[in-house]
Amino acid sequence: MTQVAWWVVVLSFLVIPVVWVLIDRAPALVAGFTGRKPSAGSPNEDFEILVPIYGSVSYLENVDYLRQYGAKVLLCTTNGETAAFYRDLAGIAEKNGFRIYRAEAVAGGIGSDGRRATSGAARDMLVREALEHVVRAAYVVCIDADSVTERPFGELVGMLAANGYDFASVPLVPSNTGTALGQLQAYEYRSAMKLRHIAPWQVSGACHVARAEAHRAVMRRHSLFFQGNDVEAGLLAKALGYRIGHLPFAVSTAVPDTVKSWYRQRLAWSGGEFRLFVMNLHLLVRHPVFWIYGAIVTTLGLPLRWVTLATGGWALLVIFGLHFVATVCVHWRVRTPWLLLLPLYSLFNSLVMTPLGAIWYVRMAVADRNAGFIRARRSRSSRKLNPLATA
Repeated sequence: MTQVAWWVVVLSFLVIPVVWVLIDRAPALVAGFTGRKPSAGSPNEDFEILVPIYGSVSYLENVDYLRQYGAKVLLCTTNGETAAFYRDLAGIAEKNGFRIYRAEAVAGGIGSDGRRATSGAARDMLVREALEHVVRAAYVVCIDADSVTERPFGELVGMLAANGYDFASVPLVPSNTGTALGQLQAYEYRSAMKLRHIAPWQVSGACHVARAEAHRAVMRRHSLFFQGNDVEAGLLAKALGYRIGHLPFAVSTAVPDTVKSWYRQRLAWSGGEFRLFVMNLHLLVRHPVFWIYGAIVTTLGLPLRWVTLATGGWALLVIFGLHFVATVCVHWRVRTPWLLLLPLYSLFNSLVMTPLGAIWYVRMAVADRNAGFIRARRSRSSRKLNPLATA
C-alpha cells in the first residue's frame, strides 16, 4: 500500500507541474508551433444566432444584449411549454424583432422538479431542428440565454471565415465573481479556456460559432446526450474532417452562485465527463493524451488518490504542497486571497465529484434511454440522415 502511495507521489511530481505549465503557456506554445495568431478578418454579417429557451422566459437573461441583432436572433423552443410561456416569449420577440422557432417534434425540456433538465435531448434537438428547417445563413452562432459579449458577433464570424475554420471555440469568462465560489470558478475557467488553444474541439454550449453546413452535418450524427454535448459536437466536427480553431473572442457567462446550484451543475458535468472519457474509449485513438488523462489518471486512478489520502503523512503533504505552488505560480498575475482555496476545491472535485459522476451518468442514461455513444466514423452511405432520428 505504501509503494502505491509513493507511486502516486512520483506521478504527481511529474504530472501536476507539467499540466499546469502547459495549460498556462498554451497560447504561446500554439503560436510558436503554428507560426501565427488567428487573423482578425473583416466583419461578416451573414449569420444567425440560435438561443435555446424553454421552461421559463425568466431564463432568457440576455434580451437587452440580443436586441441589437433583431431578426438574426432565433429563439428555439419546444412544443411542451405552457400557454403563458408562449405568450410571454411572443411578447419578447415582437418587442425586440426576434424570431421564434417552435420545434413541434421536440417535447418539453423540464425535469420533474420543475426546473430545466440537466439531461435529456431537448436542447440539442432544438439546435438540430433549427439548423435543418430554419437557418439559411452561411454561419451560425449558438449562445446560452445568460451569455453576452462586448464585441459584435460580426467580428467573431469574420474571424472564423478569415482563418478558414468550420467550427470554433471561444473563451468564456464568468460574469458573477463576487463570491468565493465565483472566484474559484473564475480560476477554473481561466485554465480550461487556455487549454482550448491546444484542444479547440472542446467547444462550449455557452457560445460557439460554426459554418452552418458543418454544424448541420455534426448535429445529424450527434447522440443528443445532454451532458458533454458541446464537446461531443467538437469531437464530431474533428472526426468528420472539419477544421476547428480557438478564437480570441471573450464571452461573459453566468456561473452558479450558490453551493446548491454549483453542486447540481457539477454533478451533471461529472456525469458528462464519465460519458466522454469512459463510455467513449474508442476516441483514445484520436486524442490519446486527453483520454488517457481523463479515463486512466482521473477515473481509474481514483482509488490511488483515496489510498494516498488515507495513508496521509508526508506523501499527502508533498502532493498538496506541490499542487499549491504550481497553482499559485500559474495564477499569480490574477491572484486574490481566494486562490488559497483552489487546491482544496480541485481536491474535492477529484475525490468526490468524479465517483458521483459515474453514478449520475448511469442515472441519466437510464432515464433518457440513451447511453451517449458517439458515432465518430463516417457513414458508408451518403444519404442524408433523418434529423429526427435518435442516436
